[in-house]
Amino acid sequence: MKLEAEKYAKQGTKPMGNLRSLHILAVTILLLGSSASAHAQADDDAQHWLDRMARAVETLNYRGTLVHVREDRVDTLRIIHRADEDGVRERIYAIDGEPREVLRDGNKVRCLLPGDQPQVLESQLAGRLLPHLPVNRLTSPESAYRMEMAGSERVAGLSTRILTIEPRDQYRYGYRLWLEESTGMLLRYALIDPDGRQLQQLSFTSIELGVSISDAELAPAMIDAPKVLTTRLEDTDGRIRSGRRHEAFSDRVPPGFRLANIGKGRSENGEEFEHLLFSDGLASFSIYIENAAPEAIGSRMKAMGAVHVFTHQGDGRALTVVGEVPATTIEYVGQRFRRVGEGSKRSHE
Repeated sequence: MKLEAEKYAKQGTKPMGNLRSLHILAVTILLLGSSASAHAQADDDAQHWLDRMARAVETLNYRGTLVHVREDRVDTLRIIHRADEDGVRERIYAIDGEPREVLRDGNKVRCLLPGDQPQVLESQLAGRLLPHLPVNRLTSPESAYRMEMAGSERVAGLSTRILTIEPRDQYRYGYRLWLEESTGMLLRYALIDPDGRQLQQLSFTSIELGVSISDAELAPAMIDAPKVLTTRLEDTDGRIRSGRRHEAFSDRVPPGFRLANIGKGRSENGEEFEHLLFSDGLASFSIYIENAAPEAIGSRMKAMGAVHVFTHQGDGRALTVVGEVPATTIEYVGQRFRRVGEGSKRSHE
């Protein structure tokens, strides 16, 4: 989930709060890959279910309760999602632990965070919050994943089909998805590490599909406060297709990852930072480049569950690489972007 990753990326320098929400589903919406030709029939079946899932998660009206489990922590969340002629509106809020909410209205996302001085994070995303990448890339023979259907199971009282997604290398996690049979709606999601261990799971415990949702249900319970950070991401599709910006970074990221978005942000103290988002169609990681004290020097690697963070400071610049990907990926990228001055310059080319 990108919002959670951004929190980790800015921890200690930006008051991003403790976020975790259904937007981990955002990455699963991008799953449109193919496996080897020997499994062509299985690929067609997986493609069919992924197409159904993409439509269901974004276009259905639904409300439900879900549980997010990772390491020794369990969070319970409530989601209300409405899609109509006016666009998509969504509200996600925690029903245990400290209060927090994520509100989506079209392309705009607000995260309401608790504390003595409640905070609001705003993001202006290019396109939808659940982004869409070119199908021809995700279904190409160079796809970073293998997919297959793996039986059926009941989730939240509903019958589902199970889809497994395995990475072709060490730079990404595996995934397991439970899709409701009649609609294709994603009801459960599990993240699998390279050793086959389940790192985390997000699962509906109850869900109502195709329901009527009022404006009142989508209104926040928390009181708005002055926003503390704004990020604006450019719509870079045309420039990415031209290949110029992707080629500028192709030697700094693992195979299969491509530049998906470029943005700028400004923190509560007025400091500007640059944000680069890379994706392989399923997994993603962010790179933040900002100013730092001239005397600050050093690098470190940190793990927080499935999220890994690499930070480096030197030559008056600070670099942060963060993503819900294996440590191998973050370290690979961090070491190659350590010359942050050059990285920042190239991103503007």
